[in-house]
Amino acid sequence: MKEIKEAWKMKETVVLAKKEYILENEIYTPIVKESPFERQGGTYRLEKMADGAEVLIPNMKLPEKIELGKLNRFGKARLKYLKEERQEDYQIMLMEETLMNHLTDIQEQVENFLEMEELRMKEAWGMTQEMQDQDFLKYAGLKKNLDMTLTKMAMEQIVWA
Repeated sequence: MKEIKEAWKMKETVVLAKKEYILENEIYTPIVKESPFERQGGTYRLEKMADGAEVLIPNMKLPEKIELGKLNRFGKARLKYLKEERQEDYQIMLMEETLMNHLTDIQEQVENFLEMEELRMKEAWGMTQEMQDQDFLKYAGLKKNLDMTLTKMAMEQIVWA
């Protein structure tokens, strides 16, 4: 019972700039939600400015930083796809700080796909070491065709899915 009384003491109603807030642990929660930020549960904190004035600052996290240096062409392609075609998913992942993990997961899926499918398709196309040794130009042409085919499949089945 004592804990409930102490928790109640920590909450109070305050009025700042003709607007009511519930103050709890230095967090200001508006009673009347006027903006989209407030309707989504946004809160404020009181900050003292250089001139001594006190202002309410929204409690917001900055979006996750995307480390482009850690992304290969498939991760970058997925990022572009999300930004252009699935903006809502992009924004949600950015704000929930899951975007970078998602992009590296897509990269890993593509790498696994390419590794498995290349072996399977080389066998199906008759691309052996013997062919490479005997007719390198034919082998190189088939390899280029295989790489392009696998890249297209990976983009359609994983990156743009």
